[in-house]
Amino acid sequence: MTYFTGLALGISAGRRLHHLLKDKGFELLHALPGRRRYHHSALLHNPALIQTWQRALPYIPGLKKIGFTAETGNILIEYTCDSSIIDQLTAYLDQVQKQPSPQSAYGQVGHTIRRKVRRLNHSLLEHSKKTLDIRTVLAMFFLIWGSQKLWATATYRPSGYQLLWWAYSLMKGRN
Repeated sequence: MTYFTGLALGISAGRRLHHLLKDKGFELLHALPGRRRYHHSALLHNPALIQTWQRALPYIPGLKKIGFTAETGNILIEYTCDSSIIDQLTAYLDQVQKQPSPQSAYGQVGHTIRRKVRRLNHSLLEHSKKTLDIRTVLAMFFLIWGSQKLWATATYRPSGYQLLWWAYSLMKGRN
């Protein structure tokens, strides 16, 4: 493979990775007068975020009901006020979701990295039909690399064993 071929492959993989990691925020699934259903990818299987949003909800006159579902990542909003206020509410909740909690040990960058890695892991699980996740891919990588180092040359024995141990440790912690 030439340098330019590798560069082209890297650019195309980077675009696909950027598309997978792109934060979509609120996606409108269904709208009727006085009722909207949204989907938010960060809400999927995240009951802690539901509690955060419920605590951060401001009082809005005309907001009849807001329901969160962690199993599907959906939000149901029933209202009698102007729809532009609902748009402002979703923008506000999106900002609340992006801010780290005050007791968080991570800063803004660490919070963003954790969220993106969690989203990448979830999309990898979906695309592989729940066969692979990031831990499994890393474990296979360390297993292959460690085995190759052990069999290729005798000078790399300690790091090869270390890579095999990492692979075993990663697989042991998988649910």
